Amino acid sequence: MLKLIKLELAKHKIRGNILGGFIASFAILAFIILVNFDDEAFVSYKEVMLVSNTFASITFTIFAATLLSKFIIDEFKSKTITVLFMYPISRKKLIAAKITIVLVFTFLFILVSNALSLTGFYIANHYLDFIQDELTITMLREHVIRTIASAVIASFISLVPLYFGMRKYSIPTTIVSAIVITSILNSSSGTDFNLSSIVYIPATIAIIGALIGYRTVRDIDHKDIT
Repeated sequence: MLKLIKLELAKHKIRGNILGGFIASFAILAFIILVNFDDEAFVSYKEVMLVSNTFASITFTIFAATLLSKFIIDEFKSKTITVLFMYPISRKKLIAAKITIVLVFTFLFILVSNALSLTGFYIANHYLDFIQDELTITMLREHVIRTIASAVIASFISLVPLYFGMRKYSIPTTIVSAIVITSILNSSSGTDFNLSSIVYIPATIAIIGALIGYRTVRDIDHKDIT
């Protein structure tokens, strides 16, 4: 499995996606800092943590859809996957390797983005004095636990678009479905409430995503790719 993952990373030139992930992370940091120049957007570090985590989850769930399109959907659409299936490699292991790459990428970059946003804002706040709140060890510990849980959930939610994309091997459908899912979960309609704040809703969608990933791997031997 590890060899397959390395081969997939080399074949698809993952460095470009990694660069894109860092650019997106810095963009989130820039937004969180710049928004404070026009208005006092945040009054506490808890608000900063919440916003950075929300933005990271949304951004990299959609980013994951582009990876699914690149690693899986496009190969089925162009039928280049048939060449890979001609080799003496388990189809299930091959698809599992592709899905694992997407899961790990999404998980890690949500963590990276959160860490970068909080660290960057803390440094900026030290010099620009945006908020008077104190960042404590207890707050950091709670944030780490919450961020890891959120990253796991978002990673599996990112597999839901795979179901829609594989129906007609459509890249636009894959990406649009990711945008729709994140919009529904995080739409607040002018209030602080959104569906993602009810933990069992994103958790349930994450379970659905995990099942979609499992079924995609399980049924790949019977998939018609002609």
